[in-house]
Amino acid sequence: MAFKKILIGYDGSEASMKALRKAVELAKMCGGELHIVGVVRPFEFAAIDYIPPEEIEQYEKEEISKEERFLKEAKQIAEEKEVKAITKVVEGEPAEELMAYADQNGCDLIVVGHRGVGGFKRMILGTTAGNLVKYANQSVLVVK
Repeated sequence: MAFKKILIGYDGSEASMKALRKAVELAKMCGGELHIVGVVRPFEFAAIDYIPPEEIEQYEKEEISKEERFLKEAKQIAEEKEVKAITKVVEGEPAEELMAYADQNGCDLIVVGHRGVGGFKRMILGTTAGNLVKYANQSVLVVK
């Protein structure tokens, strides 16, 4: 099966770097394009009424800027392997945003990293990966 549009959820972590490398490899083999998406979670605190709006705005700008740097590095890795890469930063809950992006852009595979945890939690996929596996309309590859 050849994948034409591969979506990778990328956050700069070691797990997402492993997933990026696998996604680049698959895109190269299939001649597909890579969509590298970073998701910034919205500013959420119980006492949000007590936090000045300018502090919330500053936080969100810093998070978006950080995610853009991660995506720039990821795009460079893809392009070094001669894989066309498109980057996008979105805001929201990661699994929901990745599924929406995949649906809107015709992606046929979603690739994400698996968060390495020990003990009992080892039997359970991370929240984002688990939700993608359960609910995405596309095939999902979870990279360990």
